[in-house]
Amino acid sequence: RKAIEGLVALSEDGCSPISIQQMAYVAGVGFGLMSGAFSMINLLADALGPGTVGIHGDSQLYFLTSAFMTMVLIFLHTFWGILFFHGCEHRRWWEIAAVVIMHLTVSGLSFCNPLYVGSLVPSYLLMAAAAAWAYLLSGGSAQNLRRFLLCKC
Repeated sequence: RKAIEGLVALSEDGCSPISIQQMAYVAGVGFGLMSGAFSMINLLADALGPGTVGIHGDSQLYFLTSAFMTMVLIFLHTFWGILFFHGCEHRRWWEIAAVVIMHLTVSGLSFCNPLYVGSLVPSYLLMAAAAAWAYLLSGGSAQNLRRFLLCKC
């Protein structure tokens, strides 16, 4: 609310130039891109050595799966931003708690990285659930979501 008041104070016409939904989306994308950038920088630092992962006994899929994990984290941060803002705006503390629990779950799944299926598949399932939830909270209809999932235009 204070951010909206600040935006209204800075605007010329006395109206907020951005809605709460837009602010949630932008914040989520920003957090996601920063998370992805740091993840990729760390991955590139690993690739430069002194010992390169994937050469002697480690999986050759390390860099590919790291890229897919980075992608899911970027999307998840976007959806988490929408869910978190909605929870704060409507004082639904269980939504905020769900975002924190999902974040801890996906972070904890990184301990399963030697078993890439054990970290990627649950992360993508969580991403699909978070995407559907964010879509519905943003005003999307369950009927349109069902049509999309069943490929009925």
